[in-house]
Amino acid sequence: MAAPPGWTQLRYRWASGTGTWAQARQWLASAPGRRFENRRFGTAEHLLSIVYQGFPEGLIYVMPYLRDQQVALAGTVNQADPVDGVDVADVADTVDGAPVSWRGVRRSAHAPEADILVVGCSRRRALGLPRERSVLLPFRVHMLLDVVGDAETMHRSVSANERRQFARLRREHGWTCEIGTRVDDLRFFYDRMHLPTMATRHGEETRSTDWDIALRALFRRGMVLFVREGGRRVAGVLCRLEDDGRTLRMRLLGVLDGDEAHYRSGAVKAVYYLTMEWAAGNGVTRIDFSGGDPFPGKGVFQFKRRFHPTIAHPADHFGDRRVYVQVARDTAAVRDFLVATPMFTVDDSDRLVATHFFDGVRPPRRSVRADGPGVHASRDVDLDVFLAGLAPPAVPAGGIGRTAAADPVVADPAVSGVPGGESPARQVIGR
Repeated sequence: MAAPPGWTQLRYRWASGTGTWAQARQWLASAPGRRFENRRFGTAEHLLSIVYQGFPEGLIYVMPYLRDQQVALAGTVNQADPVDGVDVADVADTVDGAPVSWRGVRRSAHAPEADILVVGCSRRRALGLPRERSVLLPFRVHMLLDVVGDAETMHRSVSANERRQFARLRREHGWTCEIGTRVDDLRFFYDRMHLPTMATRHGEETRSTDWDIALRALFRRGMVLFVREGGRRVAGVLCRLEDDGRTLRMRLLGVLDGDEAHYRSGAVKAVYYLTMEWAAGNGVTRIDFSGGDPFPGKGVFQFKRRFHPTIAHPADHFGDRRVYVQVARDTAAVRDFLVATPMFTVDDSDRLVATHFFDGVRPPRRSVRADGPGVHASRDVDLDVFLAGLAPPAVPAGGIGRTAAADPVVADPAVSGVPGGESPARQVIGR
């Protein structure tokens, strides 16, 4: 039975609203007496332990990528089979602890039990936690693209090589744009594209939007943009139009039947180019590429940054949330993990900073580009300074302290071949 339309709109505003809605949700999330998630992530042979405490959304938006990095490192350290062929359960363990109060979270920060403590909380609370050997991350980031001029002008916002590649693929596949405004169009997109794509690419960690929200809060205020190839729809995106049609938010994406061949062919890339073209010709002044995790090593971020969007704090309730990462032990596995995991952090003025870790034997991962509009600076954090005061790592023979992090730990084709550009000011610091 479908929910009443008014209830669906309230749910959408609660989940994605700004202003008063965002403030109300944030207050409730941190209300006195609130208990928080408490989960420990371990690895084979206890090489690297991470504890997450805080908002439940952290288990959806923050920990999956950190978990992937942790498991990949555990496989490498143990000389196990390639990660792609290893079940996570075979190399790592997860333990749910009892929900914890904020006082308990503070105790954990002052006396951590794991190698790394990750806390998802409000900005105000995060600023009150110990600063030593810690960094502060945005909970989420948004990627916003200003629409200036016509379609040709928008195409010129990407590199010449990228434009030539897309033009070649477009000729080869004959991609065209179709705008769907009927409910049947949405049903085709949702059932044949979006849901299968989420299942294929994310499995049990799928995070998506239910049908009522997709229909009443997104589609009825927007449309579906399809990419057609050879007379059939092969990819699409559900968009919501706001600000009297001046802002287009790309909300749900999918390819036909979740078939990875449409990713390899470039059809997903065509979704973004054709959306830019449609926006330039229909009075849109800003495209919102939607939210992203604060880890530039993710392939989806590296793909989107090719269009040079502005990276910003979200306007919804996530805008006032932060991720606190504290390191409690100096081990070779911890160092490998940090160097392998570039992050967006925030400085004392709450500006976004691209942060790479390094030490004398582990160079920073330069292959992971994190500069761009909205990023105030880049900094290289010397782990010998950052971890000063902790016992130095012991590196076993043939060991885990190799320069593995100079290359991507979690292989992702979207990380390579990123177009060049000027980087913002780079600093070499602790914290």
